[in-house]
Amino acid sequence: MPSSFDTFDLKVIEDLALNYVKEVDYIIFTSDVNIDRFPSSKIIGNKKNKNIVDKFKMYEKLHKNFLMPLTFKIDSVDEAKEIVNNYPEKEFIIKPIKGTGGVGIKHFNENISFDDPIILQEYIKGDNVSSSFLSYKNHDIDMVTTSEQIIGSKLLGASDFLYCGNITPLINSNPKLINISTKISKMYKLLGSNGIDFILQKNRVYVIEVNPRIQGTFECIEKSFEMNLAKAHIDSSNDMKVDIPNLKNFTVKLVPYSLEDSRYNIPEHQNIHDVSSSNELIKKGYPISTIMVCDRILENAMTKAEVLRKKIYNYKVN
Repeated sequence: MPSSFDTFDLKVIEDLALNYVKEVDYIIFTSDVNIDRFPSSKIIGNKKNKNIVDKFKMYEKLHKNFLMPLTFKIDSVDEAKEIVNNYPEKEFIIKPIKGTGGVGIKHFNENISFDDPIILQEYIKGDNVSSSFLSYKNHDIDMVTTSEQIIGSKLLGASDFLYCGNITPLINSNPKLINISTKISKMYKLLGSNGIDFILQKNRVYVIEVNPRIQGTFECIEKSFEMNLAKAHIDSSNDMKVDIPNLKNFTVKLVPYSLEDSRYNIPEHQNIHDVSSSNELIKKGYPISTIMVCDRILENAMTKAEVLRKKIYNYKVN
């Protein structure tokens, strides 16, 4: 296994996983894994997702049916400048054609440089939320929940668009989220556990990304509903009806990022996960750990998570 962020390579994890393919019943994918390396017969859920994870292909398929930010695939900075100048009333961001977690997303400026084609997208201000749902073989869905996404939090040391966690469930969820999720499930013939990222701007609902896989809200959903989401994914993929439990707790997930190149001596704690050795150097902008807190009262969960956030940074070793 890789021992540091400097040497981390997802392909190494894939190589290790391939050694166990014959020993497992199912393969469940998370983000960024190259599913083409694995036998289709063992994959449970969506097996063809290239036209979804490619953000421009997704835009081409969906933008005539749903409200989406204006999106272009560009090959040069000059091309980007020309487009931006044609829309003086809009702000723009750039993002990789493929990728997750907000990595590589930046506000556009004329000094930006890039080598490969990228996405130039209209910047939409609003609330970042996501839906999580189960799709069956007829591609109808059961909505599990909606969540608030925490994006680009300076309190968590993140850059503007970096994923920082979730609050599950979303208070006063917009009913349009269910309608849109249902339609997209059918358009893409989705199966199993899926999610969609949205931006809510007053009464407008913008579709941002479709996630044809287990999402970052996985642990939040399991804690909030006291359910086994992996089993629910398998059952719905096999067209077995899943009973969604009643809400038990609010769950807050935070991902604090290092404010500088540092080491952290974090003691064992039931609500702090993904902790590296105190000898491990965490580079600036890289995740330190994951905070997971649940409570029947949302304010209590948020307060407990904030206490742990402060403690994480106090565990820095000078």
